[in-house]
Amino acid sequence: MQQATLNRFYIGLLALLLLCVTLPAIAQPTPSTPANGSSSQPAEVEEASLEDLNQQLDQIRQKVTVNANDDLLSNLRQAALQVQKQADGLIARQAADIEQLNDQLNILGPVQPDEAPGLTSQRKALTAQKNALVNDERQTNALSQSARDLAIQIFSLRRSLFDSQISTRTASPLSSAFWSTLIRPTDDDLGRLQGLLVDVRAVFDSVLAPGKRTLFLTILTGALLIWIVGRRLLESLLIRAMVRWLPEGRLRRSALALAVGLSTILTITAATSLLRWGVESNAVLSNDVLNLLDQLQTLITFCAFIVGLGRALLMLPHPSWRLPQIPDQIATAMGRFPVVLALALMIIGTQERINSVIASSLALTVAVNGLTALAVSLVFFFALVRYRRIRRKYELQRPAGFAGLIPFVIAVWVGLSLLALLSGYLTLAYFLAVKLLWMSVVASTAYLLIACFGDVCETLLSPRQPGGLALGSALGLSARHQAQASTILAGIGRTLLLLTAVLLAFMPSGSSPGELLQSFIQLDFTNKSLGNLNIVPGDILLALACLVIGLLSVRVLKDWFGQRLLPETTMDAGMQASLVTLIGYIGFVLVVGVVMSTLHISLTNLTWVVSALSVGIGFGLQAIVQNFISGLILLTERPVKVGDWVSLAGVEGDIRRINVRATEIQMSDRSTVIVPNSQFITQNVRNVTMGNALGVVGITLTLPLETDVLQIRELLLQAFAEHEAVLDAPAPSVTFKDLTNNGLIISASGYVNSPRSVGGARSDLLFTVLGRLRELGIALSAPQSMVLINEGLAKDTPQE
Repeated sequence: MQQATLNRFYIGLLALLLLCVTLPAIAQPTPSTPANGSSSQPAEVEEASLEDLNQQLDQIRQKVTVNANDDLLSNLRQAALQVQKQADGLIARQAADIEQLNDQLNILGPVQPDEAPGLTSQRKALTAQKNALVNDERQTNALSQSARDLAIQIFSLRRSLFDSQISTRTASPLSSAFWSTLIRPTDDDLGRLQGLLVDVRAVFDSVLAPGKRTLFLTILTGALLIWIVGRRLLESLLIRAMVRWLPEGRLRRSALALAVGLSTILTITAATSLLRWGVESNAVLSNDVLNLLDQLQTLITFCAFIVGLGRALLMLPHPSWRLPQIPDQIATAMGRFPVVLALALMIIGTQERINSVIASSLALTVAVNGLTALAVSLVFFFALVRYRRIRRKYELQRPAGFAGLIPFVIAVWVGLSLLALLSGYLTLAYFLAVKLLWMSVVASTAYLLIACFGDVCETLLSPRQPGGLALGSALGLSARHQAQASTILAGIGRTLLLLTAVLLAFMPSGSSPGELLQSFIQLDFTNKSLGNLNIVPGDILLALACLVIGLLSVRVLKDWFGQRLLPETTMDAGMQASLVTLIGYIGFVLVVGVVMSTLHISLTNLTWVVSALSVGIGFGLQAIVQNFISGLILLTERPVKVGDWVSLAGVEGDIRRINVRATEIQMSDRSTVIVPNSQFITQNVRNVTMGNALGVVGITLTLPLETDVLQIRELLLQAFAEHEAVLDAPAPSVTFKDLTNNGLIISASGYVNSPRSVGGARSDLLFTVLGRLRELGIALSAPQSMVLINEGLAKDTPQE
């Protein structure tokens, strides 16, 4: 514990000291901050004119070259999008002005023969203003389109640059050439680095000048106090507030995890913001130094986010608050790795950000990227090794479900990254490593938010919680509707959070979800079509992805309906199963439609297929289609449903599943009979349990002729009344059925709540009745038999 606290203190101290000297760093796998300060991205003007926007767009075009690095191109693209945004705003203002001039012209009306000269001159002036605005609006629209086209061209250039670098093989870390590139950079790189150090030294001298030293040291001390004391104080206050105001349960645990994570992030961000303000207020910053400050502040926030996220998920000081089902031994072993990962990013990323600012040579940039990939991959590698050793040492079970696959997926990913790194494909290794880091952060954050949102819905809306009971009582909601609303709201929220996480996980760094969708649209596969159908390999890959994602989504949707939503309704189990099956069929049809649309397949292209199917239906597929339609009728009309006890064509048992072609019936010996659906439509079916039918328990006794029938009647009625399964209404009855030579035939019957209870109740009643008859000395009548004796044969036998 002390070591972990000491490590966090060192991280914060190192972050603050780095900020003092304005060293560069990375915030994410690839940052989105400006590469050349204001020179690469023009300052945003709230209401820029058309001429200003044209000048900004021309400056952006001049900086777009094939020699520009990825960071500069990313910033130029953001600048072009900003120009487009300002142009769209200018178009909106121009449209409003044109509308206002039109209103004024409508007030003046058409030209009159005898109107005053003042009105004529005013109409001419307004018309001239309107024509000028219309001309400006046309030019602004063209400018907006030019900015959009430029952003698309920059995106294509970035993609081409990435494709060329990712397939380039250079020296691997096993060779001396790799390390010599880092140790002995070129003269050009040294010159640019020297210029950056001069700017940094000037800022350092300025903030430590005699007249400003005291103020800066005070700000530095305040930042340290915020990081050391403020974090603990804020975390303690948040924890006390959660414990006091939130009820016990998962919501409190989720809120406590968020409190621990947010306290770490907020205090570090506040400390760095305070220190940055101290630097900016005591020194004149160049564009490069200002760029470094932006990148470093984002870096520290990102590293603090990693540390805070690790503390929120592992909860080492309070294991009982831990949200994920992680054993204490594994959580303790993993506790240091978020700190180590954040520290590695801050140290190694420094040189990477310096390369971005000074626009270093490609060889040095690729080498530093390879070093970053090596550091990130090794941290994940040793974390996996540590996890495996702890699990073997304490003989811990592998997590069930998807959680058990996470270590395997990470191991494969890290193996590919290290293999690419050792093979010399440094850019590919860098891409895999930072993507793994980014996806891990997004997945962990999504898990925390999804768990917290579900707990909030459960606590505030569920009728099983005090908060939900209070809300339902205030709004007059029934418990059933309230439970349904809670389930639906939690499902929608979790789905939106999951989709957002997927977008962020696969989003290029520095982009927004909208830009991610635009990047997908811009993907270009210049392959030839296959035959007359307009299908290209790219469409096939996209269709396969849609098919897999669609089928998984349909399965998740069916599980959610069957396990979460429908159990909260008043539907019986059979109706729930039928509805889930219909949802699966509808979802599958929609997925097939999406796949066909992705492949650009229309029904006109499938005319020959439809013709062939029509012939096949007329001959060999008639029975299959009949069973399919019958299955749909069974699911909609529901003459039989899942769980019913049916009998048809010598088959009697319980319906376990209704498929699209056949129905599965489980017999009494646990065997399963597959019955085509058409038989349920075309044949007579006996549904024993339809309409919640009652079961009848009958007992027939044959007694001697001298038996007291009234005594037997009272005995049977008492036995039926005492049995807990026999219903009071309809009341049990005893019937004198017949009087024969064998004796008296008396029958007793009673009703139970289900035909399935008949067998057990009848067995219990027979045991009870026979036991009481034995106690009274009454025996059942034995069947009489007739024996014929041939006397003549008996007399002749001795004579022989």
